[in-house]
Amino acid sequence: MSTAQAAKKDTTPDAFSFIDQTGVPLNTPITSNAITVTGINAAAAISVSGGLYSRNGGGFTSASGTVHNGDTVRVRQTSASSYDTSTHTQLTIGGVKDTFTVTTRSYVADTTPDPFEFAAQSNVALNAVVTSNAVTISGIDAPAPISINGGTYAINGGAYTSAAGSIGNGDSVQVRQTASAQYATTTTATLTIGGVQGVFSVTTLADGNAFVLPPSSGGNPNFVSEHFSGSGNCTLCHNGISDGQGKDVSIETDWSSTMMANSARDPFWRAKVRSELNRNPQLADVINDKCTRCHAPMANFEAGTTGEAMQILDGGFLSAEHNRHDEALNGVGCTLCHQIQNSPRLGTLDGFSGKYDIGGDKLIYGPFDNLFPNPMIMNTGYTPTYGPHVKESKLCGSCHNLKKPYVDASGKVLSTTPESEFPEQMPYSEWEHSSYAGATPKSCQQCHMSRADGAPISNRPMWLGRRNGFAVHDLVGANRLMLDVLNRNKTQLGVLSNNFPETIAKTEAMLQGAATIGPVSQSLTEDDILDFTLRVASQTGHKLPSAYPSRRVILHVTVKDSQGKVVFESGKVNADGSVDGVDADSDPYAFEPHHELITSPEQVQVYEAIMGDDQGQVTYTLLRGMTYLKDNRILPPGFDKATASRDIRVVGQASADADFVGGSDDVRYRIAGLSGSHYQVTAELIHQPLAYGFARDLFSDSDPEIRDFQKMFRESDAKSTVMTASTFSVSR
Repeated sequence: MSTAQAAKKDTTPDAFSFIDQTGVPLNTPITSNAITVTGINAAAAISVSGGLYSRNGGGFTSASGTVHNGDTVRVRQTSASSYDTSTHTQLTIGGVKDTFTVTTRSYVADTTPDPFEFAAQSNVALNAVVTSNAVTISGIDAPAPISINGGTYAINGGAYTSAAGSIGNGDSVQVRQTASAQYATTTTATLTIGGVQGVFSVTTLADGNAFVLPPSSGGNPNFVSEHFSGSGNCTLCHNGISDGQGKDVSIETDWSSTMMANSARDPFWRAKVRSELNRNPQLADVINDKCTRCHAPMANFEAGTTGEAMQILDGGFLSAEHNRHDEALNGVGCTLCHQIQNSPRLGTLDGFSGKYDIGGDKLIYGPFDNLFPNPMIMNTGYTPTYGPHVKESKLCGSCHNLKKPYVDASGKVLSTTPESEFPEQMPYSEWEHSSYAGATPKSCQQCHMSRADGAPISNRPMWLGRRNGFAVHDLVGANRLMLDVLNRNKTQLGVLSNNFPETIAKTEAMLQGAATIGPVSQSLTEDDILDFTLRVASQTGHKLPSAYPSRRVILHVTVKDSQGKVVFESGKVNADGSVDGVDADSDPYAFEPHHELITSPEQVQVYEAIMGDDQGQVTYTLLRGMTYLKDNRILPPGFDKATASRDIRVVGQASADADFVGGSDDVRYRIAGLSGSHYQVTAELIHQPLAYGFARDLFSDSDPEIRDFQKMFRESDAKSTVMTASTFSVSR
């Protein structure tokens, strides 16, 4: 029998020790140093509390197990969520224990944010006030110091300042600066937050002294095509006409300085066509067809009947060498409007968006009967014919109700039917839903074409009788800006008319008669609160502003104390067309909400339609417009917003505003913190055909058509027009 005895099993290891850690970050997994198990000759039990352990580099676990001599072990725990706090993990091996202690760092404010940046802007007008994109500050846990050099900043949409301050985590900030007074010059505004800098750089236009494109051809107004005859061929008989008071009411002269006559010369239209082509080139055929049906209708119609390609730019209709150039440049001409037939689809969805019917019989429809047709037949081949539909609004609806397809971000067309298309402009349908289309209708023509008595419809034969209710072809609208641009840039745009001063004066008069404004209540309380309500009342047969969604009307209110000092102002309009306090003018992704109550200069009542895309984001690209995010344009009298169709409904907060009704809107102002006893309030309505945000988006492209229009826009002083004003005093 052997005398050797079996070795005794030893599962109690030598002592081991973890190195405690201090100053660790909050809520962070912390792993200990590795210890090596020694002093055992058999498997020993291992367990952990307050954390996890890992054997020989394996996965971490909290389950009990065994270890062997020579194994390495680490432990892990998550640090506390508060400062200067210790947490403990205890490891036990064969009854021997040690504790791994972790202590979080003492509180030291972290005021160094994550990096941020502002998008640079180029092709900016001289001296323009330019606002950056908004950035959200992150990565700090205490208010951080903020300062700026070369501009001003605003936190969370507040007032702009150049004074140093502080900003918190999650706050948004924008930077504003004034562009250089020199061309091709870059200026910077540097924002510093907790030692981290973001630079907002702005570069002015490369050259403001010259146009990029050569002067345009004005076309030959004496053209003759298969279906049409140019306006110049009408002057022999339809100019040189005076009414019973001796006033010149020459048809072609009055028409020649209207937007209809210059619809294809319109530089904003040309620039916008280029922008739309840039952004959705795969839809060039749709854009060229849709945009010429009403802006170059005779060229579109003739090209359509022969199967010719529709093209506007790059050798298309606007090129003097194109075979349809003359038809295009004659705009919405005499033989276009007066040949539109009274077909069953006139005034219906099937006939909107430029889908008028023109026959091949050369009938010229007019508002008078008892005609003497032979001179026109013999001289032109056209037959004058009584057509009462030319006096009806449905004729205008052919182009002034316009729906268009819309696309997603990849350019895929999402609209599937004419009904589902986006209502870019619907003045005719708005008119239909107003009292202007009621029992005693007042047509588009009655408002937009003044009347004369005792005027012949032709200057020959000399004995031709005179008519009352003669429609003067002044076709007045509200686009004073574009009339000014056309008048200032005749050579560049190929403008043929010299009648713009008269048309501009009539446009100003129409704007001044389009609405009224005045107080409906007013008070100055003992606790120094000025409280008044303004009523804006419409005098138009459609929404105000009407039609194209670049237009807006601003309610500008100024309050002065007894010394004439301005103590409150909402809606101040700047020379570049921007409006202080309007969200859309400082942030391209935002828009000003509709207001029932205004208490701050940062709140401005803006009547406008804002397009939204399929993602619900603001867009200024027509083909991206799927819906309206806001439409609080002032409603015409008799307009019932509860029964309005989808195409003309009120959208946004105005839909729930009980004082926003057919014909008017009430806006209350409540201004606190005043100390005087007498104040003067001035309220103005200001019309802009081209809103600042719409223009800014267009000018983000740099094509020649866009740069040339930007120059014209910058140089015009007709960006804004005061429509009406009211001044009243409030005393305690």
